[in-house]
Amino acid sequence: MNFTDPQLQKCYDRNLAAAPESSGELRQVGALIAAHDVFRMMEGPHSPRVHEAIEHLLLPTLRPGLRNWYRRPGAEADSAATEFRDQLSQLAGERLEIHAAQPA
Repeated sequence: MNFTDPQLQKCYDRNLAAAPESSGELRQVGALIAAHDVFRMMEGPHSPRVHEAIEHLLLPTLRPGLRNWYRRPGAEADSAATEFRDQLSQLAGERLEIHAAQPA
């Protein structure tokens, strides 16, 4: 995956190399989310790097991996992760979380 920002590229590459997930899609999504989190913490939510990471997360080619990321067991680890998932869901126009079974 290629980014316009060299610092975002380095952060993504570092996180991708360290990602424990076996699936290529999940490794990419995890590395992107980690890079997003770093730059959001350092630069704030309106950082161009944060926006570029979000743009990549929402690419059609990565959407299946993003869905799978949020449908994994334990994906809702904390409120910040849930809030980011909800933000991505809104931007994507679809629910990315695990769909609970509907009562009969």
